[in-house]
Amino acid sequence: MVRIAHDVVGGAFGYKMKENEHPSGLVNIWDFIGEEIDSGDSSDGPPLVPQGLEEISAEDFEEPCAALGTSGGTAAFYCLRYREQRAPQGVPVDFFIGKDLAHASDELEFYAKLQFATKNSQPWTCFAKMAMSCPGVSRLECINPKNQERSHRLILLLENLRQGFNQMRLLDIKLGAETSVACWKGKSRLNAWKNQLVDQRTNSVQEGFRLEGIEGPPKSLEDRIHAVMEAKGLAAAKYISPKVIKRFTLQRLRSAELLEFWLDMSHLGVGSEQHAQHAAVATFQRLRNLLMAVMNLEVPQQWIGSSVALAAEVGSFSTEPKVLVKVFDWGRAELNTEEDFQRLQAAERESRSYYWRQYLRALGRLYSELGRVVLHRCCSSSWSVLVFELRAMSPAVVRAALLGELGATSSVTMSMGLFQMDPKGGAGEVSLPLLNQDGLSGSLRMHVQAPSQGVGTCRVQIYETQTNSQVEALTGLIVTVRAVAFERAGDARVYLEAFQSGCPAPSPRGHVCCQSTPPATASGRGLHWNSAVEFRAGATEAAQAALEEVPIQGFGNAELLPPSIASTEEVEEKAQLFLTHLLRQIPGPPGSPNSRGSV
Repeated sequence: MVRIAHDVVGGAFGYKMKENEHPSGLVNIWDFIGEEIDSGDSSDGPPLVPQGLEEISAEDFEEPCAALGTSGGTAAFYCLRYREQRAPQGVPVDFFIGKDLAHASDELEFYAKLQFATKNSQPWTCFAKMAMSCPGVSRLECINPKNQERSHRLILLLENLRQGFNQMRLLDIKLGAETSVACWKGKSRLNAWKNQLVDQRTNSVQEGFRLEGIEGPPKSLEDRIHAVMEAKGLAAAKYISPKVIKRFTLQRLRSAELLEFWLDMSHLGVGSEQHAQHAAVATFQRLRNLLMAVMNLEVPQQWIGSSVALAAEVGSFSTEPKVLVKVFDWGRAELNTEEDFQRLQAAERESRSYYWRQYLRALGRLYSELGRVVLHRCCSSSWSVLVFELRAMSPAVVRAALLGELGATSSVTMSMGLFQMDPKGGAGEVSLPLLNQDGLSGSLRMHVQAPSQGVGTCRVQIYETQTNSQVEALTGLIVTVRAVAFERAGDARVYLEAFQSGCPAPSPRGHVCCQSTPPATASGRGLHWNSAVEFRAGATEAAQAALEEVPIQGFGNAELLPPSIASTEEVEEKAQLFLTHLLRQIPGPPGSPNSRGSV
């Protein structure tokens, strides 16, 4: 068995380090932010500091600075701490980390121009609040982790995203349907072509963004990747390394899945759903602030391959968990003021507009997908019926990677059962019959604790299923249970009847929330989970208020935000409708017609 070690998976977060580099054997969030896109980006010495970027006195910081571990052993980042009484008022002593500019100077110009733009433009000031803070650079004495030698390095100060978190779960989401452009900011044609192959085989081409990495993943995601590794077979080993399989699995997750993994707080125990819902609503509000800040910028920008970080506290239960939304990674980004944009040639302005629309569509789509979660998971007045689906998925990693089959990892529902909650509430063990198109196919054993009138927290502990078919027939498949909570009992009955008849289910009239177990383990004729899911209803005020603040009138209703059980076609139709309305609010600048087709 292949185990996902410690608490970092995928992207540059998931690269394996040499065993003698760090006790955990893993990298951290700074590895992605410091990851070089092309090997030619490095320089032999520190660059010149751009005009407008402040050089901060070394006397403000403790020295020497210890290196943070990185995937290749290069000390690209350093721990920084303000000396006593030297931190600006209200700034924690560990608010910044340091990036060694001898290894990567590609973001210097962006931060210098951003610092200048915030002094002259309110829109840029609002945007800067949603980006990683960068007060300037400093020349500090640093310790080389290879030989422990000390030397003075030119350090870029960047906001420490971990600051204030006890235990952080962070999604690194790369924005844009196209994440590389040949001959742009030093990107070679060969490397651009390689990146395009990744774009075409991942969620970038589907929804305009993809998950590059996650810090602090839930056990359910670790088990999913573990199952993919186990199921990849001998053929995959010839073509794709385990590291690539892990990353590719993350990159292909659709937004509904990656957000469900991000909000999986089941390790916190009873009441974890309250923590998850508060995190979802707070993040939704901050993501709106980012979207509005970006939409209010005066002219189009060309930000290729940049990312947005969604982070939440997962170390302990809280009714107000800390969350964070920040944009970062400006190695292939150009910051244009209105004057800069007007100086560009017509073809250059058109290029900026083309890629800017991609960026806006990606950010808008992410916002609408989180809106779906907030509406259906956090706005139900009560839950009345639970439907349990036994689902199987074939990873098909090699076929997807080599042939670009986007639908190769879709799940199939094998059987389904309906549990009607007693209005009086109660708790007990249940053996739920599972049905397929041919009739009874097995049973699902679980323990259900339901609240009175469906208001409050419903907790289900799923143990095992006994099936009439041979478990051996499921070899190589990833089998999970998806629990679906329905607000309206009629919606649940229609959903089950549609499955049994083989017909598409109509859109539900009430709220619907889905949560899935990790992959099953098999023994004999049974499949085993011992996994808990929770649903919570009744506390809807904060979520409804957040949905009323959306930038599109009528956005926060079930007709425009379909639940997770909706068909792919319906989800895409509603998403495109939202994005069309969103982009209409942004007038195109002169010289930037959509002559390159729709994005």
